[in-house]
Amino acid sequence: MQPFSKSALKFVYQECIAPFKWAFVGCMLLVLVNSAVMNALNWFMARLIDAVKGGVSEEALHQALLMIGAIIVCDIFNIYLPKQVLMYRQKELYFPVRERILTKSLRYIFGHSTNYIVNKQTGSLLAKSEQISATDQILSVLIVIFWFHLCEMVIKTVLLLSINVYLGLMFIGCVILTAVVNYYANKTSERLSKMENKASSIYTGWLVDAISNIRLVKQFNRADYEKKRLSVLLRQYINIKARSMIAWFASYTGVGCFVHLCSTAMLVYAVYLWSVARINIGDIVFVLMIVNGGFMYLMELCVHFRRFQVNLAGIQAGLEPFNDKHEIEDVPNAKSLKVKKAEVEFKNVTFAYPNREKLFDGFNLKIESGERVGIVGLSGNGKTTLVNLLQRAYDIQGGEILIDGQDIKSVTQQSLHRNLAFIPQESVLFHRTLKENIAYGTENVSDKKIIQAAKTACADAFIRELPEGYNSMVGDRGCKLSGGERQRIAIARAVLRNSPILVLDEATSSLDSESEHIVAQAISNLLGRRTVIAIAHRLSTLKEMDRIVYLEQGKIVEEGTFKALARKKNGKFAKLWKMQQVEK
Repeated sequence: MQPFSKSALKFVYQECIAPFKWAFVGCMLLVLVNSAVMNALNWFMARLIDAVKGGVSEEALHQALLMIGAIIVCDIFNIYLPKQVLMYRQKELYFPVRERILTKSLRYIFGHSTNYIVNKQTGSLLAKSEQISATDQILSVLIVIFWFHLCEMVIKTVLLLSINVYLGLMFIGCVILTAVVNYYANKTSERLSKMENKASSIYTGWLVDAISNIRLVKQFNRADYEKKRLSVLLRQYINIKARSMIAWFASYTGVGCFVHLCSTAMLVYAVYLWSVARINIGDIVFVLMIVNGGFMYLMELCVHFRRFQVNLAGIQAGLEPFNDKHEIEDVPNAKSLKVKKAEVEFKNVTFAYPNREKLFDGFNLKIESGERVGIVGLSGNGKTTLVNLLQRAYDIQGGEILIDGQDIKSVTQQSLHRNLAFIPQESVLFHRTLKENIAYGTENVSDKKIIQAAKTACADAFIRELPEGYNSMVGDRGCKLSGGERQRIAIARAVLRNSPILVLDEATSSLDSESEHIVAQAISNLLGRRTVIAIAHRLSTLKEMDRIVYLEQGKIVEEGTFKALARKKNGKFAKLWKMQQVEK
């Protein structure tokens, strides 16, 4: 699924205009009315001058009063209408567009596999999501600037044509020539705008990455290194921004000079027409207001055109990660996984990481309902990959992974994950309350059940010692808790989730002996009658398993009970067990 078009212009149309076409049309109509009222004000002022130029008379007074009345009405509209236009745009267009884009982009990000997310700079990914949702500026340029300017030019042209055909045609010619000059003058600025957005995105990504890992930066005394690297990126960004500003200034100056030539030519021609009695003094005043107002808009168009380019380039850069296809997708008409026995089978599984040799080739392993299986082996032999494949973090290249006879590729990912409880080596918690962290993944759960899950996980005692108990905030990624405490919260979460299949990935390997003992007791309370797959570095934690499977280079080289393998002469498991005994 690709949520957005690769083209920034198509994105703006498909996401900002087409779904909200009536709101967009409403904005344009309000802008048109606003422009018409502004030009009518100038027209009535010119007619007022015509009315009084010939001296005092009853007819002149009557005409002047009518013009003054019309001017007052226009002034009232000019005070009231722009604010209404702004509020309408915000409420009916800008806010709904932003909500739509953010919703779609976040849904797309969460649709990616875990592997994709962890291999991306999270800060950069979120920054780009924010970048493409900030469409207020580009919509403002389209509606308030380009459309308003077009309305201004058309209305002014019609009014000038009514005064003198040649004046109208001259104005049209100046507008077209200014637009052409503006377009070519901004070519260099457009290229630099794209470079500026790319440099900004890279800098922001590195900055968020460094700050989110500030503890690691401090621990390894790399603050100076990070600051130097960020300074280089910032300097590149500032240099490009400065070049972009210089290019824009040069184009703005060039367009400005051309606009002033056009305005001078129009004034000279208007004075000539007056001198030969083809227009009157009021018309001269109106032309003067158009020259000062209309041509000023043309000069501003250079500024706003650059702004449009910058915003469009920003959206184009922001769309880049949204062109990546989801690696793991549900098949059409995927069904929900139905688990009754919780039997797990890896059947002739073939898998290789990209650009690497096969890790599993025809791998077979069957885990019976309620069986507890420990997976052991040296690092890099496929233990963690095996449970990742079960969770469908990657898709296998051959064979099947079955749960109660159902291929996990044929069921929805949501239903698959709903039936798996996972406790990793390093339990990362949300910066939320302990209650929220325990209940995460389980909907509409009572406080009583949360407390019972915490007791089962041997977590209730330490939670109650905290000043705010279950309402205590755990800090960023659970930094206010020890490793053992975080693991017990993760276990409590798994208890509450009550999934039929439990996966333990080195759940005690990073803990000290005391914490390991407490967590091991919590895990023992959790096991129950579930089907359990446990990866362990510390083999002592696998004594409660029904069967041990020893992996080497993606193959099962030994399997049996803990006691049988520990006693096996020259066995790989036995050798590993003896080494750990000696280390104690």
